[in-house]
Amino acid sequence: MNGKRSRLLLPVAALLVASGFPLPARAQQSSPDAGFVAPKPAKPKVDTTPVEKPSAYDISGVVQQAFKMKKPLELINPLAPASYGDGSEDISWDPDNPEKPKGIIVLGIQW
Repeated sequence: MNGKRSRLLLPVAALLVASGFPLPARAQQSSPDAGFVAPKPAKPKVDTTPVEKPSAYDISGVVQQAFKMKKPLELINPLAPASYGDGSEDISWDPDNPEKPKGIIVLGIQW
């Protein structure tokens, strides 16, 4: 009896597939757009703050520091407050002896 059922099931299954009856084994829908809604992508936040480009050269020295200060005479005042700095960034050091100063940088340009 088991042989008759298997012979009968095959034509019935073929008829169901041919008629478009939705079987759980079918992977595709009868209509390609039936029930599909594409998700909307989230818009990325764009940072609009301007980016400053680094300068191609750097100016340093006593002249540049005097232009930045409100009171440029404080550069030569030995009793000036510590907020004006100690002047070590305007000193050129001897490359052979790093403890010995070589001179004062009046106007320095580095690129």
